[in-house]
Amino acid sequence: MATNNVIKSPRGAAAEYAKHSFSAYKRCTNGCAYCYLNRGVLSKELGTGTPELRSCFKSDDDVMKKFVKELIAHRDELIADGGIFFSFITDPCLPETISLTRRCAIMAMEQDVPVTILTKMAQWSYGISSLDMIDVGKERGLLCVGFTLTGHDEMEPKADSNAARISAMKLLHDQGIKTFASIEPVIDFDSSLSMIEQTIDFCDLYRIGLRSGVKSDYYDGDKLAFFIGQVEGLMQLKHAKAKVYWKESVRERVVFAAPDYWTSRNNVNADYNIFIQ
Repeated sequence: MATNNVIKSPRGAAAEYAKHSFSAYKRCTNGCAYCYLNRGVLSKELGTGTPELRSCFKSDDDVMKKFVKELIAHRDELIADGGIFFSFITDPCLPETISLTRRCAIMAMEQDVPVTILTKMAQWSYGISSLDMIDVGKERGLLCVGFTLTGHDEMEPKADSNAARISAMKLLHDQGIKTFASIEPVIDFDSSLSMIEQTIDFCDLYRIGLRSGVKSDYYDGDKLAFFIGQVEGLMQLKHAKAKVYWKESVRERVVFAAPDYWTSRNNVNADYNIFIQ
């Protein structure tokens, strides 16, 4: 899809999350210390800061007009590919972004296109303004909400706490909304395992990935292998229904595993579609 589209096709590690993403806003106020958007030549444009529309859009209404056009034109493809992901270059549930997220998400679901939201914010899920989006998602079974969980609030200074995110996840799951946890980046193995332990009863999918831009020895190979075993052991101990996707950043470091290892037990591949399982 064209670079000035609202709905874009992500590349690289982002493509492991979704084939299509909502891309209207840029920048984010969460201030995460590990954010990949704060590195490199594009950091001033895409890194930490007050969210604003990308320069190719004039207003929220302009975004909506283009979104509807793209949604209708690519509807069958979007449905087949698991829907639209909100969002890779901002948090879609910030006070500055939630209104447009809600409008576009409802429009997509009304066209039977699934919607996946990933956020570090929790308060929006309790707000009156988001109830219609949640209700449509519940009615149609087309909404999945994920929360990034690292266990390190100090590295995400302006996001809601990990504890608040976990509470919001349970609230949404109890209402019949599909949920997932982005255990990415793994800052340390104990914290990531704790996040999984605290959510295993109300999380449908875990996506687990390592931190980018760190030295090759940041993760000890033996400890990584032990962590993988701990997660799989926990899934078996709890008889968990949750699925686990180990991202390529993990897989490429684990030399002992045969290709079919990553789809054994609770494990799934990147193309796993939570909406048709």
